[in-house]
Amino acid sequence: MSLFSRLLDHLRGGSDGPEMRLAARMNAPLLIVEIGGYAHKTRDWSAGGASIEGFAGEAKVGDILSGHLHWAGDKRRLPFTAETMRIEAGGVLALRWLDLPLAIQQEMEALIG
Repeated sequence: MSLFSRLLDHLRGGSDGPEMRLAARMNAPLLIVEIGGYAHKTRDWSAGGASIEGFAGEAKVGDILSGHLHWAGDKRRLPFTAETMRIEAGGVLALRWLDLPLAIQQEMEALIG
């Protein structure tokens, strides 16, 4: 691939380069994000943020959202605040945690290792 082709691929969002995220992403155990009374399954999560599927509300990049988090099967509902970083087709929403409950953060860090 020529230098020009790699540059175009990069500008189009290709994943030919190194991972730029600061935190490792996980998809298990399943993290549930509740916003506006709707529960959303995460596609992946980290101590830095999460991608949720089938977002039922309205949001735009830069919006601040709040709600509750819990692991699938867990009765706890812990409050969070996040910024909308990206919106993809099909209702996929990328969030960056602004206020992540300490209990969830510690559990994530233990799971990631």
